[in-house]
Amino acid sequence: MANKAQEVIIPNQGVLRFVFLYVGQGDATIMVIPDGPDFKYVLVDNNIDKSAGGIDTLKLLTDLFKGGGKLDVFMNTHPHCDHTEGIEAIHKEIGVEEVWHSGHKPGKNHDDAYNEMVRVMKSIGEENVFRFFGSNSLNTIREADGVNKLEKNLGDIDYQVLSPAEYLCDEIEGEEDEKRYRRIHEHCAVIRFSYGDTKKFVIITGDADRVAWEDHILDYHGDSVKADVLSAVHHGSRTFFKFPNNDDDIYEDHLTEMNPTYLIISAPKQSESSHGHPHDDAMKLYKKHLEEENIFHTGENRESVIVDIYPNGDLVLNLDRELVETYGFDSDGGNDDGKNLTKAYIGARTTSIDSKPMG
Repeated sequence: MANKAQEVIIPNQGVLRFVFLYVGQGDATIMVIPDGPDFKYVLVDNNIDKSAGGIDTLKLLTDLFKGGGKLDVFMNTHPHCDHTEGIEAIHKEIGVEEVWHSGHKPGKNHDDAYNEMVRVMKSIGEENVFRFFGSNSLNTIREADGVNKLEKNLGDIDYQVLSPAEYLCDEIEGEEDEKRYRRIHEHCAVIRFSYGDTKKFVIITGDADRVAWEDHILDYHGDSVKADVLSAVHHGSRTFFKFPNNDDDIYEDHLTEMNPTYLIISAPKQSESSHGHPHDDAMKLYKKHLEEENIFHTGENRESVIVDIYPNGDLVLNLDRELVETYGFDSDGGNDDGKNLTKAYIGARTTSIDSKPMG
């Protein structure tokens, strides 16, 4: 008999599913990727936030793989604790086959979560560790040394690494610990995933700041940044649009070029966020570019966002509170109005209500 994690997370055969988990002040996204008649399971970033009632991802993944299996890949956009914490416990309990990461080393005096990931990488062996480097080619990544490029498929989908740029990696690698640590968001991995006969695109951004987009990503990948679904940078932070302490200089070219239909913000309620995420000024700017009803904030009602892409390219979005209710660090699932799932559907760039059941 299936448990709640298996019921909610495992889709019908052939469906690509993203589950943007509510994990409080941080990010964790499960990708269930078609691989012929089977699936590959990828976790993009991970976080532990008991204070905001986030999902206990270790408990959830233990249920998901009850009966066998392990994570095929852990992808880390950058080694900040709210994107990395807890991965060692997951590896010890469930197992991680491969680690794909940005290659950023925050410095010996920073970030125990980075050292967690290092221990996992040592455990699985260098041959199972890969590094993100920006590329104009699909399905291209590098070996652990950051030198040897290889084409590496990920089930039946395509992916393109938009960041970090090779020249940036070389530049940051040689800097002192403190300066390198301060540039961690500039060096963040950004990945675009695509699937379906009518291609649909999902971009996961981590905390990639304005400098990353303006100076590195858009100039080199301007033709490859279109997105149907966008994960909001840095939990809805103004750093996507602005430099620190400068509210007058606003950058919006990246959002114009991506032109997403849906935006997903992974953050707790603003009152529960230690950084005030999502920032009001950032939300105002997002609402200039997207319909407000297509902006989903996981913390608003403590719910996860599920994005399904079907083989023909249809895209269905669902909101789920059952994972939080079952695996959250506390039992407060938000203001439940009796509706566990809300759905939206897009075909070829059109939006309508879809009444078919979730896969």
